Amino acid sequence: MGMGMGRIKVLDLIPVFMTKEIGSAVKDRKDYADLLSRDTNGLVELGVKALEKGTASIEGVYDEIVDAPYILSETVRAEMEGYDAVVIDCFGDPALDAARELVSIPVVGANIAASHLAAQIAGRYSVINILPETEPIIRALTRKYGLEGSLASVRTINVPVLDLEGKMDVVVESAVREAEAAYTRDGAYAIVLGCTGMSALADRIGAGLEGLGIHMPVIEPLRAAIATAVSMVIQGISHSKLAYPRPRAKPRRADFELPF
Repeated sequence: MGMGMGRIKVLDLIPVFMTKEIGSAVKDRKDYADLLSRDTNGLVELGVKALEKGTASIEGVYDEIVDAPYILSETVRAEMEGYDAVVIDCFGDPALDAARELVSIPVVGANIAASHLAAQIAGRYSVINILPETEPIIRALTRKYGLEGSLASVRTINVPVLDLEGKMDVVVESAVREAEAAYTRDGAYAIVLGCTGMSALADRIGAGLEGLGIHMPVIEPLRAAIATAVSMVIQGISHSKLAYPRPRAKPRRADFELPF
């Protein structure tokens, strides 16, 4: 798609169902959608949608598996409804590979976008992680994406996803403390926030580091994924269907509707 071919429609797919605990995060996304539309003179239209079923948060592989069928269905629906790209709004990149197999439009994960951006601009980066149980997922994705040599550390603040909004000040304080340690002890030159539920706090965390005299980028993964998706659409490229081929037709049985 070229710049003169009309509006770029990107779906921000929140891969959990709506609860009051993520209300501020959803508002942050809708506010960002308005800002993005204004800043691009209407070129980029960001839709925001959560799942109808699944889990209230994704904090492990089990949660990812439960939510995967619904993520896939919504991704297929997005392509059918004319979206130009889909962003999976979770740092665990749940069902990313499977979603890419099912559609031709770009599907971008928050982790893969933010981690590659951090490696590109800083060489070494650290992830501010939310829980001990999510660290193995982050490290597994780092290995998968070939970025082990760029990951300085994973530092954990011990706050569940559904508690992030109720503990914003604590989250900011803890994240700044761990980011400072990532720089002074681990040799990190950029910070990646390890949960898209911290999206509204990126500026405050960055300001906290600036106040300590530490001038390094704080990458918010959802925005990194959205920017990556828009860039891919503008360039007219998507994920390789050689790497993510469409599933072969075959009998499949399930207790829920399969997207293919």
